[in-house]
Amino acid sequence: MSDDGWVAEVTGSGRAALHAVMVGGPAAEGWLQQCFRGNGSTPHGNLVDESGEVIDDVVWIRWPGEESQHLLTLHGSPWLREEVVQRFERLGAVRRGDRDDLLQMWSPEADADAGVAGQALSRLPAAISSEGCAFLLEQASSIGLAGWLTRALKETPTIPELQHLLDRSAEGIGVLSPSRVVIAGVPNAGKSTLFNLLVGTDRTLVSERPGTTRDLIEEVANFDGYPLRLVDGAGLHDSADEVEQEGMKRMRVAAAAAQLVIVLIPPGGEELVEPSWGDSRERTLVFHSRRDEDPGGNCAGPGISATTGEGIEQLISKVIEQLYDVERIPRRQPRLFLPSHRYWIERTIEALESGFDGKGPLSRLHLPEETR
Repeated sequence: MSDDGWVAEVTGSGRAALHAVMVGGPAAEGWLQQCFRGNGSTPHGNLVDESGEVIDDVVWIRWPGEESQHLLTLHGSPWLREEVVQRFERLGAVRRGDRDDLLQMWSPEADADAGVAGQALSRLPAAISSEGCAFLLEQASSIGLAGWLTRALKETPTIPELQHLLDRSAEGIGVLSPSRVVIAGVPNAGKSTLFNLLVGTDRTLVSERPGTTRDLIEEVANFDGYPLRLVDGAGLHDSADEVEQEGMKRMRVAAAAAQLVIVLIPPGGEELVEPSWGDSRERTLVFHSRRDEDPGGNCAGPGISATTGEGIEQLISKVIEQLYDVERIPRRQPRLFLPSHRYWIERTIEALESGFDGKGPLSRLHLPEETR
């Protein structure tokens, strides 16, 4: 076998909802850089041939582990899969045939067009990160929710096991359903600067003049693989201006309805108190902003600077932990990933508690929400 790297088919023969190809070895990253044309920071892009012509649009996932391994998901045509494999062979990869040893998590469920596996695979284009794609691929496999359901329909799980799935459902559902997070504070607290940094673009106007942002501005940002819908809006303060008052009203409504509020306190400022936001330990996180302007100042909580990047990684970690009680997207374990999953697990628990067989509602786990 070549010391440079290898390529292998992961999925079985014939047509399917999608196919997958694994590329590995020291040269794999370089090969992918040559033939993958990405779309920003997402794992979605096009795989091109030597002339730059598109072979297929794919999802590129860097597989965890010591060896450099990369999974490409593509459309379910065997011809397209063969074209992708040959592309890497021409770059120097050796074709491997022992695909069962390459990706042990993959199973027949992963090739299914329907069921929980189909739900996960069909939603790959909706994932904004490679971590989210890897999570969905696992949920379509024997180690994910698809495999769990196959086993559960043979031997009904216990109520505590089902309750555990419910208790941890937010961390899986959040991979596809962005939580709403509002960035709040007084004027010039640095809300818009932080918002632009987190979404990766100058989405809002930044100015030293107070009251620049008056309407609500929303954008989805990548927080360690999780999509979060960030909301920026008017700074909260006393004002007689009717336009500013309307902007602050909208801001307060958005914050009251959000899953989480990030409150920024500028240098020399005091903590913003809004009773309608609820218990600050559950619904708000407080950060002292613009620390680059006041490096020696005293602050009771963590400090951040959207200009220098100080504390931003900690902010992202704290937000994910507060929302989902995890440090990162879960791996190698079954998790509910759609709101409809939660509904059918709840119905299964109710059936078991009433003395009935729970396999009826459990078998409906793959049904879309509108069929309830």
